Amino acid sequence: MIPGDAELQKLSKEELIALVKAQAKNWLTVDGHWFIGVEEKYGLDAAIELDYRVWELYPPAEFRRLREALHLTKKGIPGIVEFIKYMSTSLVFDYELEVSERKAVFKVVHCRPQEARLRGGRQVFACRATWESAFEKLIAFVDPRIKYRCLFCPPEEHPDGYWCGWEFTLDD
Repeated sequence: MIPGDAELQKLSKEELIALVKAQAKNWLTVDGHWFIGVEEKYGLDAAIELDYRVWELYPPAEFRRLREALHLTKKGIPGIVEFIKYMSTSLVFDYELEVSERKAVFKVVHCRPQEARLRGGRQVFACRATWESAFEKLIAFVDPRIKYRCLFCPPEEHPDGYWCGWEFTLDD
């Protein structure tokens, strides 16, 4: 047994859920502080460039770990949806997910990083390329027949109540 497992086994289901969400928030906080540190020292363009590079490397590891931990094996739209629901960002972002047999639409309602930037007096940053990179990796991992398109994402205008929107379709 791994040393920490004994302590985790003592927790209730509700406590485990709270712990997972807290750890996802902690991870996102580290990511945010790292981004701000790079931005303050080297500028926003450099922070975005390095953030993009991190998000080129990170998703495959996350998806592999999710598959191993939760035995995620579905293909097509159900497979994409399965992973989206458990991605670390999905655990801390408020989002809507509309799903049909051949299409899924994922819309972020509350984006913690962007909202934190605004609270801190910073400008919204262009995150579209980062999301595109992550979703390209997800599709390659789950089912290459899936196609995606960005409905809206910073720095573009977005509808009130949403930060970004993405559509996934099954391409036979």
